[in-house]
Amino acid sequence: MKRCVLLLAILSLGAVLFAAPSLSSLFPYFSESQILQLKDGTTFEAYTNEGQKIADIAPLGSLGRDKALIGDRLYKGFSVAALSFIPYPAKYQSMSEEERRVALYNIIRSVSTQKGLQYISHLEGDKPTTLFEDSYMLSNPDSTKSRIDDPVSTEVPESYSCYCYQKDNRFGKNVYSVKYTIRNTDFLMDINNYSKMKYMGFTCVDKGALNMYLEVVEAEEGFVLYTMAIVKDREPEVRVLFITVDLPSAFMRRITALKNWLTQRVNE
Repeated sequence: MKRCVLLLAILSLGAVLFAAPSLSSLFPYFSESQILQLKDGTTFEAYTNEGQKIADIAPLGSLGRDKALIGDRLYKGFSVAALSFIPYPAKYQSMSEEERRVALYNIIRSVSTQKGLQYISHLEGDKPTTLFEDSYMLSNPDSTKSRIDDPVSTEVPESYSCYCYQKDNRFGKNVYSVKYTIRNTDFLMDINNYSKMKYMGFTCVDKGALNMYLEVVEAEEGFVLYTMAIVKDREPEVRVLFITVDLPSAFMRRITALKNWLTQRVNE
């Protein structure tokens, strides 16, 4: 009898640990109107170079909020963030909690599917343009020829690390280290530049100075998407020959593309 009671207690505890939070509990500092806007498809944005705090739009208690607080305290550099929401498609509503977690985990590791990803380019007249001409995982970060397939899992670990290569429309060929951290219904993808990022041959972001984050939190109502970019030791604007590169705008468009990628993959 005692064993049965103990087993039930453990199962109950697991259910509590993995229970999806509500939007109102993730954003207690949002007004009812803002919650409705989020549900209706509004994307909230924040730029530290404009005096805003990116933690103000981060889900409370999330892994991403911890990173955002660091971004807000950055002494030299800048941070940008965006918050959006995806209602659960029908196929996710019929899944068990563990099936949903596995599906989401496999999606955010499908780096190769970012090939051909579109973004809005100012240089192309604010028109959709291919952001990544190529994208794939690497077994060796020092060799772009060490291509490997996207991994597929049947269970979700607490963390996973890998490397990937992407040919960027503006910043050229880059290698990134990618770390995934999972805490119950909170998934955080941390993308750090393993190589220098250059624009027209000139370094815009030093090696290791960029962290782009894609966070997905399973809420009662759907997926909460929180994306951000934190760039250390770099002024917001970089002068390259006769062109001024607005880095906050460039990285906001990139994290927006990440958001669009995740949204498309979830809705497939």
